[in-house]
Amino acid sequence: MKIDLIKELLITAMAASIFSTAIIQKIKEHLVKKNTLFFTSLLISIITGFLFSISFTELNIINSIWVGMITWIGADALYKTFEDKIFKSFSNINNIEIIERDNDGD
Repeated sequence: MKIDLIKELLITAMAASIFSTAIIQKIKEHLVKKNTLFFTSLLISIITGFLFSISFTELNIINSIWVGMITWIGADALYKTFEDKIFKSFSNINNIEIIERDNDGD
């Protein structure tokens, strides 16, 4: 299993989900029907995740499609589910970087 690839997909999808959530909130203000909101949010999330991944990472098209799907599912919820089980938490990663930088300065 390619754990590093999965981690990269989830982190990219978390960043993309911030943008897609903001876009969907703006669209919600102008949409009246709830049934169109589901399909609109699905489409916006997948497109935003895909474009974000293609633009800002070196992931290929297939992996970028996965990022789009994960963005719609909720990358943040998935990452929190796997945090400390498969991945290191962001706080632990930051602490390790700070310690390494302090040791390099000696």
